[in-house]
Amino acid sequence: MSGTDESELSDATRRAVLKGTAGALGVGAMGSASAHDWGSSSTSTAGSEVEQNRRPGTVGEHRNAGYVGYHSLGGRGPSSGAGGQPENAHEGAVTEIRAEGDFAYVGLFSSRGDSAGRGMAVVDIADYNNAETRTELASAEMRVVSFLQNNNAATAFMDLKLSDDGDYVFVGTQPITALFNETQKDPDVTLAESSTSGVNSGGVLAVDVSDPYNPSLVDAQETFSTGIHNLFHHRIDGTDYVFACKDIESDNTAGVYVFEFDRTTGQLLLVNRWTATGGNNAAGEATPTGGMDFYCHDIEVQDDPVTGRPTVYVAYWNAGVRVLDATDPTAMEEIGHFPMRQGHFTTPAPDLVDDKRVLIASHEEPANTTDGSAAESQEQEGGTLPTESAVEDAPVEGKRNPHSTGSVLLVDADGIYDHIGPDGEKRSAPSVTTLSLLDDWTWQDADDIPGKQDIRFDNFELSPHNSDIAKHVDPDTGEETFWVHQAHYHGGIRYLKVEPGQEYALTEKGYSRPKQEGVPDSSKMQGLSGVTPNVWGCIESNGVTFAADINQGVHAVIHDDIPVGGADPVVGTQREMDGSAFRSGDTNQVDLELAFADSEVLVRDRVPNGWTVDGANEPYEVVTVGEDEFVRFEGTAAEGDSFRYFASAGGSGSGTFGPVQVSADGGDTWVTVDGSAAGVYTIGPGGLTLGTAAGAAGALTHQRDRLAERLRRLLGEE
Repeated sequence: MSGTDESELSDATRRAVLKGTAGALGVGAMGSASAHDWGSSSTSTAGSEVEQNRRPGTVGEHRNAGYVGYHSLGGRGPSSGAGGQPENAHEGAVTEIRAEGDFAYVGLFSSRGDSAGRGMAVVDIADYNNAETRTELASAEMRVVSFLQNNNAATAFMDLKLSDDGDYVFVGTQPITALFNETQKDPDVTLAESSTSGVNSGGVLAVDVSDPYNPSLVDAQETFSTGIHNLFHHRIDGTDYVFACKDIESDNTAGVYVFEFDRTTGQLLLVNRWTATGGNNAAGEATPTGGMDFYCHDIEVQDDPVTGRPTVYVAYWNAGVRVLDATDPTAMEEIGHFPMRQGHFTTPAPDLVDDKRVLIASHEEPANTTDGSAAESQEQEGGTLPTESAVEDAPVEGKRNPHSTGSVLLVDADGIYDHIGPDGEKRSAPSVTTLSLLDDWTWQDADDIPGKQDIRFDNFELSPHNSDIAKHVDPDTGEETFWVHQAHYHGGIRYLKVEPGQEYALTEKGYSRPKQEGVPDSSKMQGLSGVTPNVWGCIESNGVTFAADINQGVHAVIHDDIPVGGADPVVGTQREMDGSAFRSGDTNQVDLELAFADSEVLVRDRVPNGWTVDGANEPYEVVTVGEDEFVRFEGTAAEGDSFRYFASAGGSGSGTFGPVQVSADGGDTWVTVDGSAAGVYTIGPGGLTLGTAAGAAGALTHQRDRLAERLRRLLGEE
């Protein structure tokens, strides 16, 4: 692998990247950010449990948690167990980690020396997933099975996300390694020769990992100047989409970019762009995006646990958290807004928490700013950019406070789909629901330290970063609990429990600040952040937290109160139906197949309100869960098994088959299968015109041509 240095970057790209990096990461232009020397001044009276767990001396310690594994990512093969040392450490920095089934995928910001050329590590975590007791974790090990080459030396693998079946990894890359002296200079190789695209920019990579031992790049869309900072995959009505955040840019190109991914051709096709300031912009017109005020930073997508509609959550810096209905990914509608400053990361809970829809949002406290914004308001084509003063009337959480570390916020997201009726039809045009704060948690706050209120913590290394909010089910009692596995840079791994009740609480229940002795300086990202620990991201699998540490590698940690075993099954389904538009009384044949499944499961499928199940090819029963009806099949199913049932159309308007739910514990707990829902439209007994029907079927507009053709046939119109 060869690289470039800062002098080879174009002036425009260098200025844009420096501006964005300085604001987002709290570093000066080409300066090095180091941790605030808070060693002697950030503790108070001895004996306080709260202050004891915040002491700088807790580096290398754990509270209510234990170390069960480590891998330095230095080469292929197993780690050396929980007490393993970083022999043959990876030379370079580590970024995001995600897992699906028995494999975790780890992004590599940089790779030099003996590690040169690596962009992603594939790690076998089967030992941990197969453990049914804590005792079995004692002998578990991670194994690196392969590496993916980084063909563009100027870019860093900033973020990666997996397809629902684990067959593809989508990577967001940015051309910023040279800014932190993280590339090797080869005078005989030009940047264009070392790049997949021949241009100095980042973008989205699609990687086939159906064989984890031989990952392969299938497409690269690398034309996004400062690149793609974060992204997420989601399947909607059988089609794969990648939602990508282009962070900031001086030429108004920031926003959420939506790609359709074709598995047959292996190609990514741009189909939409959405911005907080300009709404939908599928045609690509420039709209003001506002520099750091409107920094499109992070994104996650979920089939809503109430309506089943694909829902996008975007952390949009000073524009707060934006919630979008992506039933039609080419024409997304904003339905929710949580006003906050420095909205850096957001993720929804995987299910309702005590019948409430909640999300986690976190904000950073970067350095080198005075008002929470790294960019002044500016005039650009398209009008005046919104500034902080434009939203001062609204309650805003996560306000700038240089005397505390960044906070993790628990947010009430109920109300975003109040315009959707129980039959799935829109009762009114969507409105933007203002979300509210339930609780917040901050690692350190000078106001809590007597006599030390002047301590400054405005350094991103002391802020929360990416997290995973997981539902844990005790295999013995069936009790459900929700925990945030929080990556907290120098704070390590923080365990926050979501506690429902009359007043929801977000409470820290333990931590791990792992430190592996002997990590060489060549393994650390000295240009940006060389502290230990330095945890970028956390994910959970089978109760075990896997944490990607920028400078150390991957840690595996278990909390005392989080059960091992009882992990959600990993299942994907395929659906075929007679169509998407029906007259009242018509019969729809529904075929479901378990495309993949890591265990045998019970299967049930949600039926639209007003529809009647007429029969099936397997024994079944119709069960009512809340306001929903499901067709539930008897007996367990394995990968490759299929079901067929028939349902008669009833009612009128929009409805949804699915999402499918599965249970691996005999029906005690049910897990929703993402991407398994399909919309339909019923023409009621009174009939209606083609134009009215097509116009009302907003849930199906991304299939408008196919829907219109079927409606014409049904209505006898040309």
